[in-house]
Amino acid sequence: MKRYLFSLFVLSFFCLSSFQASNAQEHQPMGGEFAVTVGAQTGPFKTGTGFFLSGELGIPVYFNDYGKVLGLINIGVGKTDDDVSVEPTVNALSPGLLPTQTNVDLTTVSIMLGLKYKLTMHKVVQPFIMAGPGIDIFLNDTDPGDLPGGIAPQPASLQDNGFPTGQGNAEIGLHAGAGVDFNITDKIFVGLEGRFNWVDRDNGAYGTYGARVGFNF
Repeated sequence: MKRYLFSLFVLSFFCLSSFQASNAQEHQPMGGEFAVTVGAQTGPFKTGTGFFLSGELGIPVYFNDYGKVLGLINIGVGKTDDDVSVEPTVNALSPGLLPTQTNVDLTTVSIMLGLKYKLTMHKVVQPFIMAGPGIDIFLNDTDPGDLPGGIAPQPASLQDNGFPTGQGNAEIGLHAGAGVDFNITDKIFVGLEGRFNWVDRDNGAYGTYGARVGFNF
């Protein structure tokens, strides 16, 4: 009887241990990431520094002893502006009909498809680099009046800065950046990130940087 009870105890112990190991493995992050970055954007087209917000999704594609490679999708939105003096052509013919525009607002939407490499040797501090092509969409208007930022004739200062005419346009760009994440738990992290965004237009390059928070899955 004692031998039977002992065998039953040993069997129960191994079954419980296997269940706990399997359960822990099921809840172990697969290596994917989702993060939101809040910070600032400087430029493009010599506009000043404004607000920036982005969200990114990273899907693991490769692991080694030092870190992991993630396929990256990043979508960001930035708001910057520039003070200019704009006198629409119609004012030269009939002064007073339209107000002088004194500020141009630029909204930048960036869509990046690339790769990220993150060092995971340290359990808490994990630096990373990322790069890839993308699409940069520029939308502009003037304040006051919410008129297209490229009203004719476009001010010389905006032309010199390469500012898009009309209501904006879309350009192919290249994006590269670096940062570091700090794991708070196995699933939650915070970090810092900076990115350089290049567009093939005069003064089209701009920078984004900020703090991020995310989770591993």
